[in-house]
Amino acid sequence: MDELPNTEPSASNHSSPNTRNNEQHGNNLLTTGTTNITDSNVNQVTCIDRLDHMNVENLQQNIQQDVHQNIHQNIHQEIHQNIQQNLQQNFQQNLQQNFQQNLQQYFRANIVINNNNQNEEEFDEERFREYFTQMECTYADMFTKGRPITADMYENTPVVLESSFNDLNTKKVEQQPPRQGTTKIADVFPIEAVTSGKRLVAIIGEPGAGKTVYLETLRPYYIERGFYPFLFDFKNIASITGDITLIELLKSACPDFRFNDSKSFEAWVDKSGKKIVLLLDGLDEAPFLIQKNVPHTNIQSSATVATWISSLFSGKIMKQSKVIFTSRPSSVTNLSVSHRPNIIYTLNGFSDESLVRVIRSYKSEHTNEIISFIRSKGSNVVSYARNPFVISLISLIYKSSLESVITAETTMTEIYRIAFEELSSSIHNQKKENETEMANKQIATKVDKFYYDKFMEMKWAFTEEDINKYGLELQQFENQSWISVSTRRSSNSIAPRDKIITPHHPSLMEYHVSRHIRNMDVKDFKNVVTQMYELHDQDRWMMVRRFLSGHINTGLFGEEKRKVFLQKFVGELKNLTKQDLITRFGDPMKCNQAGLLQGCLFNDMVELGNQLKFIKTAFTGTSPINFVVHVKDIASMEGPIYFLQNVDPHLEQLTIELPDGLTFDHFNRISTAVEKLSKKVHFIDLMNIPLIIGVVDELKRIIAKADDELFLHYNCRIADDEIEKIKIQIQRHIDEYEFTKTHVILLHGDRRHLIRHSSYTSMTSSVIKPSSFGEGSKMINLIKLGKEKTFTPVENAAKNNWLDFCICDENELKGLIELLMVVKPTIIRSIRIYLSSDIRWKYLQMFCKTINKLEIKVHLMLVFNLEKLEASLEIIPLLTMKVERSFQINYLDETNETEINGLINNIEQHLSPNLEVRIAFKNFAVIGSPSTHNWSLGPTAAN
Repeated sequence: MDELPNTEPSASNHSSPNTRNNEQHGNNLLTTGTTNITDSNVNQVTCIDRLDHMNVENLQQNIQQDVHQNIHQNIHQEIHQNIQQNLQQNFQQNLQQNFQQNLQQYFRANIVINNNNQNEEEFDEERFREYFTQMECTYADMFTKGRPITADMYENTPVVLESSFNDLNTKKVEQQPPRQGTTKIADVFPIEAVTSGKRLVAIIGEPGAGKTVYLETLRPYYIERGFYPFLFDFKNIASITGDITLIELLKSACPDFRFNDSKSFEAWVDKSGKKIVLLLDGLDEAPFLIQKNVPHTNIQSSATVATWISSLFSGKIMKQSKVIFTSRPSSVTNLSVSHRPNIIYTLNGFSDESLVRVIRSYKSEHTNEIISFIRSKGSNVVSYARNPFVISLISLIYKSSLESVITAETTMTEIYRIAFEELSSSIHNQKKENETEMANKQIATKVDKFYYDKFMEMKWAFTEEDINKYGLELQQFENQSWISVSTRRSSNSIAPRDKIITPHHPSLMEYHVSRHIRNMDVKDFKNVVTQMYELHDQDRWMMVRRFLSGHINTGLFGEEKRKVFLQKFVGELKNLTKQDLITRFGDPMKCNQAGLLQGCLFNDMVELGNQLKFIKTAFTGTSPINFVVHVKDIASMEGPIYFLQNVDPHLEQLTIELPDGLTFDHFNRISTAVEKLSKKVHFIDLMNIPLIIGVVDELKRIIAKADDELFLHYNCRIADDEIEKIKIQIQRHIDEYEFTKTHVILLHGDRRHLIRHSSYTSMTSSVIKPSSFGEGSKMINLIKLGKEKTFTPVENAAKNNWLDFCICDENELKGLIELLMVVKPTIIRSIRIYLSSDIRWKYLQMFCKTINKLEIKVHLMLVFNLEKLEASLEIIPLLTMKVERSFQINYLDETNETEINGLINNIEQHLSPNLEVRIAFKNFAVIGSPSTHNWSLGPTAAN
């Protein structure tokens, strides 16, 4: 059996990358001195470093002289005498036994001088630079072994994808294909962008995505390039109570650097803002909220930590310094407008190359063996392994016996359980020697309760005293949890307290929390389950809910609690997928929050493999349902794919918003899942399709499942020659497989193209005949019908109000004009016109004049790809005169509010009173109704 890493404390074990052992550096002097001198008359500690080079007589003389010169006259004479007496005695006892070490400890504990009698040295930037360059930068794995951050980590980060803070309904469409993910820090944070460009930057990702290590890696990256990165952990600074100055907050990030003069350091901070980078880890773990209305503060003020952080986010202080923070996604979504990041980087798991590198760093001798093991377990385990924290678990506990324990069906919860058991048996095995099995269970119950209470209090750091209050000794706590108490860190130097203890990763604490909730009585369990679905609090509950799903899957729940959980889960999932989120919620912030919750629920479903029978009954009834999915990132893809493949829902509409950074392999898995649906889907809408090789070939699988319309939204504006190639390829798929009923609408940038079976416009094809015109009446060749004058089937359809027309060719428009003149229908359900260079303006004018001569009502009219606002002003009133319910027109041009107001004034008097109108431009959209005169203006939703 492979041995687990040694967890004996080392020098690096005693500190996180940004927090040194403050006791070692004398930061807790004021609480340990035997003379009981308080802060009011103490400012500085004398440190003696070169005493071992002096003889005893000179040492005594020099020390007595130093004492006389530096101890303030207000200090009591008795203290002076005690110090001298103790000095002399100390010399005699320790001179032969490590004299230097004992003497330094003695002075640190007993000699305190008043700073008022000294001339303070000014802040020395050269010494400060040396402090940073000599800083030991490490990161911690689950066993808190201090691993050095190496230069190759700059090139092998988790895959990073860039985005801006856009809401679901206002996603920007770039003119070029979006940047693919990168694993190089220099691509994400080029040095030239530190002093220009985006000031507030968020690094987000699911639990275990590698956010903390990424931020810790940025520290040496910036140091090597001449910057001053101040690293803060929200868990640590949470211990600071009361008001402090900004300078004190900055100093706390450098606990083992001696600042001589606060005033000169303050002046340096004020003038050196462009050299300073503030790194803040774990916004989702902050026990306070970022304040919307931040009170006015300046660098000399005293304020709470919450106020300083809020001021940094809003840009009211340190405006020239870059601020980079990490968080789970929901906490960023919850930020108010004034505190939102200028840019967001999402960590999307390791690439294949980086995965090999990180496994080698944990188990170099078993790298190939572990890689083969992971790949042999299927897509679910591979997906888990791309998560940096999960691959650390798998690597560190790996042994050959795991081959039979971890299978293709193994869930995330099972991986955590297996890791916990391996940790307990290999490292914390002393618990079975000292405790009976019953006692161990009782201790485990107390530990779970302790974690639950701290979780509900939003406290991710605690002390030994906190643990003792639950009837637990420190060793018992260590034996029953993912904690190595020997690696405790000292509290923040501003607020000296007992050493704090933190879980090695928040998800470990959340695993304990899930175990406690699992064992609650039914009443309390119901209350907690309700809290888990609150939109604004998903960062806190996402992993707890996922672990509970895993516990249910392995039969660790009673029947009543199982039903409570599953009924709530299914109900929330149905509510979040039955319609587009912007339609349901309206408020963009709630849309984003709901999208995140939706993604989490799909991940939870992967944990519920043994409960699929219960879930299927809600999604496979006789009536088809709408299913709208917003996949936020690559890591969230497995859930929707798993749902489609295993639940096989009966769908009326399937909408999937694909994540950025999609590869061909990802798209192949989605198209395969759609193809395997047992029933066709009336409408399919794929959004954010990447322009990558092979995707168009995969589309034939999805076209085969679209019973009526398939919308393909590309994530970029495509060149005219390239779009023609795509249209031809899609046309070939449709003709080859005789998808005569399927209309494909291809959208890229602000343009729409209609693609159908070639028989719609061919004079020779006999696939679509006039006699086939009936319900589903878009199946009509208007060109052939007009030429052959065979209008009887259309007349019959008109009697049943079945008329729907799609036009994308000038000859089709001519055929429709002739049909209207001959048949003279009284009701048309819908007319969709896709304008292109093939349709001349005069025929659109002719169509308008024809339809307005008839006694006719059109329920829905849509006109796409319209250009030249001024030229179209006379057309819009003509197009809308006969429309009763809904009218939509899409322009290819940009506009401004003045032009839009002029357009509304020009057309409003010609519109039917109850008509719903949407006029979309490249940059604005106006929505309203003539009856209310209430027109709302906002950014155009993509496509």
